[in-house]
Parts: sequence; structure tokens; C-alpha cells
Amino acid sequence: MIKQLKILRKRWFNKNTFALEFYLPGIKPLPGQFFQVRVNEALEPFLNRPISIASYFRNKLFLIIKVVGKGTKMLSEKKEGEFLTLLGPFGNGLKPKRKKSLILAGGIGVAPLYFLAQSLYKNKVNFTFLYGAKTQDEIILKWNLMRMANESIFITEHGKNRETVVSAVKHIPIDDYEIAYTCGPKEMLIELQKLNLPISIYAFCEDFLGCGCGLCLGCAIMYKGKYKRICEDGPVFQLKEINFEV
Repeated sequence: MIKQLKILRKRWFNKNTFALEFYLPGIKPLPGQFFQVRVNEALEPFLNRPISIASYFRNKLFLIIKVVGKGTKMLSEKKEGEFLTLLGPFGNGLKPKRKKSLILAGGIGVAPLYFLAQSLYKNKVNFTFLYGAKTQDEIILKWNLMRMANESIFITEHGKNRETVVSAVKHIPIDDYEIAYTCGPKEMLIELQKLNLPISIYAFCEDFLGCGCGLCLGCAIMYKGKYKRICEDGPVFQLKEINFEV
């Protein structure tokens, strides 16, 4: 589906992270799915930007974007009332299981997991949300997460009590949970996999996405002994089955 949508609302969380809200009825997205956002109608930049769905409620689509390059910088300059072309939703989303859950978010990886948290909350599933970022300023949606989660933990790599998601999860009684979900930088997923936690962990691999439409093959990973494209076959995979060394 290709739609030209008006930006209903724009919100800045910090100097590098903002959100765009659109009215888009008639879809039923799942956590993990994403849209390709066309930066402009010119040829530069050529590729669309794959952006995970952070929320979909009452026909309102909510995308959270971090400025990391030319394309996202151009998107950050868009204003309320302007139009953007969106394609999607793409990807195989995840239907959350009704099991006591542990959510592990790193950095901008909080975006698709926020959508997941909303689904768990709606279905009255008990869950803990552990969210790590480099600084306190980079922690977004804090009060929303505290309202939904049965327990919420926020940590930073800089500051008084320095910690990472991987180090913090070692203090959590994992046996109290039945399933876990995670999204964050590739390095975080690698270290989390090494912990070999005794529960199933589903990884939202958005950090790997390139073109978002299967053309560039830049998002290919080895999964269960076969190459898979994150954008087409994922982006949600069982963490233990990903081979990060290939």
C-alpha cells in the first residue's frame, strides 16, 4: 500500500529523536512491522527509510525516528501539515503470546517494543520493561511505559549508576518469566545471546535494515542455517537461532 499522508502532529523527545503522527485507517499492524518512508520526491536520497511502527491506536499511526544521517535529518525538518509518502506496512509482525514477559530495549530499539508493550497491556499480560540508553536525555516515553508495565527499569551507560541492558538483565530473576523480547544495537543482541538465558527471546532486528524492500540484501542474516532477509522474512527472529559470525 502506498499512501500520501499528512503529518498531523510532530513531537521532539530530545535533540535527536522525534515522532510523527498520521491518520491511517484500515490497517491492522502487528509489533515488528514497519513502513518505508519516502524522504522527498527527488532522487536524493534514493532509498526510502524503513521506520518501525511505534504505535497504532484509533487509526493514528505513530512513528519514532532518530536522526542518524542525511535521510532522517531531512525527515526531521518536515512540519505539521506537510505530506509524506508511506509504503507498507512491511515485515512479518509478531502476535504477542499471553505469557509473563520480559522486554529488553536498547536505545531507539524502544520504538517497536513500545508498540509491543501496548499490545501486552491491552491483553492484560504481566510484563517487565527494561530500557537502557546512553544518557537520561535519551530515555523516551518513560511515563507511558511506567503506566503500562507491571515493573519498569531504566538504566543509562553514563551517569551515577552506570549499567547496560546486558549487565542489568543479570540481576533479574529470569526464571520468573516465560518469554522475552528485545530490540537494540547489534552489539547488544550479540552480548545478550551469549548469556544463553533459559527462556525464548524474540529479537526485533531493525538495526540491520537497509533499503527495507529486499533489494539491497544488506539485511541478510544467517538464521537456522539459512540466509534470511530481515525486511522480507523478519524482522522478528528467535535470538538463539541467529548466527552473528557469518
